[in-house]
Amino acid sequence: MRLAEERLSGWRYAGLIAGYLAGYVALDWASYIYPVAPPLAITPWNPAPGLSVALLLRFGTRNGPWLFVAALLADLLVRGQHAPWPLLLVAAALPAIVYTAFAAALRSAALRFQPDFSTLHDATLFVAATVLATAGLALVFVGLFHAAGELTTAGGAAAGGNVAAGGYWQAAAHFWIGDLIGILVTAPLLLVLSRRRPVGIRGSPAERIAQLAAILAALWIVFESGWAEELKLFYVLFLPLVWIAMRHGIEGTVIATAIIQVGLIAAMRAAGYATRDVLEFQVLLVAVALTGLFLGMTVSERWAIARQLRAREIELDRSLRLAGASEMASALAHELNQPLAAIGSYVRACQLMLTGEGPPKAVLRETMDKVTHEVTRAGDVVHRLRDFFRTGSGRPERVDLGPVLGAAVTAGLQRAERHGIAFRIDAPPGLPPVQADRIHLEIVLHNLVSNAIDALKTTNGERNVTISALPEGAQFVRISVADNGPGVAPEMGGQLFEAFATSKPQGMGLGLAISRSLVEAGGGRMWHAGAGTGGRGSTFSFTLPVARSEA
Repeated sequence: MRLAEERLSGWRYAGLIAGYLAGYVALDWASYIYPVAPPLAITPWNPAPGLSVALLLRFGTRNGPWLFVAALLADLLVRGQHAPWPLLLVAAALPAIVYTAFAAALRSAALRFQPDFSTLHDATLFVAATVLATAGLALVFVGLFHAAGELTTAGGAAAGGNVAAGGYWQAAAHFWIGDLIGILVTAPLLLVLSRRRPVGIRGSPAERIAQLAAILAALWIVFESGWAEELKLFYVLFLPLVWIAMRHGIEGTVIATAIIQVGLIAAMRAAGYATRDVLEFQVLLVAVALTGLFLGMTVSERWAIARQLRAREIELDRSLRLAGASEMASALAHELNQPLAAIGSYVRACQLMLTGEGPPKAVLRETMDKVTHEVTRAGDVVHRLRDFFRTGSGRPERVDLGPVLGAAVTAGLQRAERHGIAFRIDAPPGLPPVQADRIHLEIVLHNLVSNAIDALKTTNGERNVTISALPEGAQFVRISVADNGPGVAPEMGGQLFEAFATSKPQGMGLGLAISRSLVEAGGGRMWHAGAGTGGRGSTFSFTLPVARSEA
């Protein structure tokens, strides 16, 4: 599958081709300086092929024939008929064939080149293909005119080109450098500026003016300061280029390289340099162009990766929020199930009382008080879990364990009695109070007691649940809930505290996960301690910090 071409229709396409032909001729005329073996189009600076390459890479290789038309027009309008017609036609066709094949290779699915210069991969492919294509064209093009006898001593001397009869390699070097630097500077500039979604140049107008001034100052240091030979000072041009690349990426470097190229040619024309000197400076400019291209592309790619990371962070944050909301909803559903079930039972009991001969008001009032208590507890659970999922912490206070342990037994007593389960609380007198969120502690105990009851429902024989509390060192109290049921299945041992891990057919697998999170948020830890009472069943334990003594 080949790279999709940008297609225009009607007048827009006609305007594009007309603009291309006019631009090609104008660039060929502007760059026809320091010619070798005139009037051939061999110069050390040839930006017109860069325009052709940009056309082919952006709008497709179907535009290849227009390269032939443009080259023929430039020959006739800029240099006139300087060679026999067959030679002119072949000379115009050669660049069209080579650069169309060059573009076709880059646009192939195998190379995966993108003309927007989005990655370092694109820049590397472009540079490698440009070097090979321009070198091959230079050898064939110059060889054609050399075989035809156009590279003569007289011709070379007449133009100051210094091309002798054996000057094939020198002419080929001029041709190669001219097309190479022309494409490396012009094509990336046009391709980057013609993106569908151009990336704006960063920085303020003042900074851009300062960067332009830095380029001009560097050119002045190289050519006008007289501090040293120009070639020795050429490295100064790297300084503004590096600055621009680091601040603006590939978008800034393609513009800066073009400005340096134009400034270099203008300075050398004004100073009257010879063709040999221009070629040396153009070779150095190749190094500048490659440095700018790769450095700018590296910076732009890093920015693109940073944007992708930021987008992924936003998406991850959104996903975590959704996951948190889902976890909170699941937790609320899990924790509200018990008080809502109790409320339903109490309300049904009240309805039965009201349909009878009239129970004592004290009994009805006591049942309604239980309903009110469960409603209040359900509201507290909602508020505390919401706060916990939002902040990751609770509202710690000084809590005496005796009443809390008793409330945990009372809440599960009716279920336990239906299944013949006996409760026992084992807490020594003088047990220090703990620093904990009371609602969180009640949720943890209710979960553990409920799990113990579920484990014992189908157990034969004596059924016991023991809730114990003992000091754990000087700073913690350990609370345990033990039963003599069937114990934890071996396959569940490694995932007891993971969310949604459950062995119950109707279970949600959230009770232990929520309980451990609440305990750890309060500064304690929770674990499965092994067998329960009588060497059977399970024991789940957790610690809470001892409350600080009151002043």
